[in-house]
Amino acid sequence: MKQPTPTKKGLITGALMIIASLFSSEILKNPVESYFQFIIYSLFTGGILWSLIAHCKKNGNTISFKDYFSIGFKTFIVVTLLMAGFAYIYFSYHTEFRDSKIAENSLLLVKQGDHLQKEIEENANQLKKMFLPLMISSAVFRYLILGAMITAITGGYLSKNYNTK
Repeated sequence: MKQPTPTKKGLITGALMIIASLFSSEILKNPVESYFQFIIYSLFTGGILWSLIAHCKKNGNTISFKDYFSIGFKTFIVVTLLMAGFAYIYFSYHTEFRDSKIAENSLLLVKQGDHLQKEIEENANQLKKMFLPLMISSAVFRYLILGAMITAITGGYLSKNYNTK
C-alpha cells in the first residue's frame, strides 16, 4: 500500500484536530480554553511524528536533518492553514467566547475605577473589531512555532541516531 504524502498526512491530522475540537466544544460542551486542548496538541504532535517516522522507515538511515525538517514542515504547514481556517469559521459563528472575554475585560476596567463608561465602551468596540484577527493570528503562530519545535527536535533526534553518513 502506498504511503500518504506529508501533505496528505497534514490534511488527515488537521481534519482529526478539527473533529476533536468540534467534539470537545459541541458534544462535551467544554469551553474553548479547556484541558481538552492537550488532546488536540497531541494529535498535532502525532501527525508530525507520523510523517517523520514513516519517512525514516521508508528511506532508511540516509536522511539529513534538512530532509526531516522539510517533511515535517510540509505536514505542519497544512495543519496550520486548516486550523487558521477553522478558527475563522468557528469564532465567526461562536461569538459567545468573544463576548465573554470582552465582558471580563470591561469588568476589570470597571474594577480599576479610573476609566469612564465611554472609554470602557470604546475599548469593548475596539476589542470586538480586533478579536477575530487576533484569534486567527494566535492560532497560526501557535501551530507554526509548535510545529517547528516538534519537527526540529524529532528531526534532530532521528538524523543523529539513525544517520550513518
